[in-house]
Amino acid sequence: MLACESVAKYKASEWMQLTNIEGDMKKILFRIVSLGLLIASGSVGGASTILFQDGFETSWQGDYAPGWVNAAYRHGEAPQGQMMQQTTVAHSGTYGLKLIANSVPESWMFWAAVEVENLPEYAMRKEYDPWVSAWYYDDNPTADRAGQIYAVPSWVNPYLPKDEDWTDIQFGGRRDIHDYYYYVAAGENSPSWQSTGVKRTEGWHNLKMQLSSVDGKVHFYLDGQEVGASYRNDYKDLGTAIGLYTMFVPPLSGWGEKPFTYWDDFEVGANVPDGGMSAILLGIGFLGLACARRMIK
Repeated sequence: MLACESVAKYKASEWMQLTNIEGDMKKILFRIVSLGLLIASGSVGGASTILFQDGFETSWQGDYAPGWVNAAYRHGEAPQGQMMQQTTVAHSGTYGLKLIANSVPESWMFWAAVEVENLPEYAMRKEYDPWVSAWYYDDNPTADRAGQIYAVPSWVNPYLPKDEDWTDIQFGGRRDIHDYYYYVAAGENSPSWQSTGVKRTEGWHNLKMQLSSVDGKVHFYLDGQEVGASYRNDYKDLGTAIGLYTMFVPPLSGWGEKPFTYWDDFEVGANVPDGGMSAILLGIGFLGLACARRMIK
């Protein structure tokens, strides 16, 4: 159980909704408030801390839930239309997320992705054992669509094969193979997709991946059990581009109902720095909270 849970249950995005701050000042304050919530939500001494959490219980207007943005596309314009829709398919509470592939920049593309808008870069470093977790409802394991969680880390060795330009770590179902859950990481001598050996089954499943400060690998967990680890161990961080995929067999124009996946209880976390650093961050963070409250008044 997290310390100061009554404070930690509020996401930084919810604090921002209480204000009318715009532009760069809003972004700066968002980061300061995030810092305060980061420290407030865990105890000093390396406790696991929730950096971002969304159960999708609060309704939203527009194409994305608060605190989320479209993932960057290297091959053209970002998809248009509502990608994130609130749904009554939920793991906990009343609502969850339906992630819809409404459009793609080019016809050959086979994914739609959203990611968290703001994560503190320092907290995603390897030494803090950062992780991402989400509950995925595998509603039809034999369909040509599937959901995955992803992260875009930094590496010591930046090499990529000439025919590759993706840098993600991905974990979940696959769009064109329906037998097991898989994980994959890009890089030199990558073994490509690796099977967890766990068969896909209909129902809710928890997908989690965590970068270890001990061995430098990303470890994959399915429903609480470790099912694999990355082949490489030179990750410097888990990155700040962290989110969800809906994968599907293209072309999108060949689908009647747009391909989708169901999600709930998404979290990004890390271990809080301890010692003097925590005291410094604590002061800065709560200064941000104080500023936010003044602006609300």
